[in-house]
Amino acid sequence: MADAKIKGKKVLDELAKPALIILGMAGGNFAGKALDKVLKVDKSLSGFNAKAAAKPVIQIATGIAGALLLKDKNMKLVASGIAASGIASGVKVLLKKDLLAGFDGLGEGYDLDDINNLMQIDPYNPELPELSSANFETLEIEAPSDENDDYDEIQDVEIM
Repeated sequence: MADAKIKGKKVLDELAKPALIILGMAGGNFAGKALDKVLKVDKSLSGFNAKAAAKPVIQIATGIAGALLLKDKNMKLVASGIAASGIASGVKVLLKKDLLAGFDGLGEGYDLDDINNLMQIDPYNPELPELSSANFETLEIEAPSDENDDYDEIQDVEIM
């Protein structure tokens, strides 16, 4: 039977791997924005833009080179994140859509006020007919009384 205990250090080691990749992606995006400023990429141009394509190529090449040349496994994960940011940038350049911004057509966006209005429940006030004196009848109930008791107790009620 395998050891069922989960050690805290092992959990932290497993959480560190995706955290380092995300750190590399964030660093790659930050460096990519700096590259766009240095290369003076005009985002208003339509069609293929060679200057815009340079950023993903540099990011991917840097990430692959880092993953191959670095010795530390944590730095290799950061380099993999940089390469992943290059792939996301390349898709953005080629398809003119940001992969990380979500997808169009999967639902409509709502403001927070709209969501609050949708979640409010209107009070339920049904239209009930008014009771008139002809609809009901008052009946006298006779209760047996015992002179020894301090109060009268109803034993049975017969509804006709």
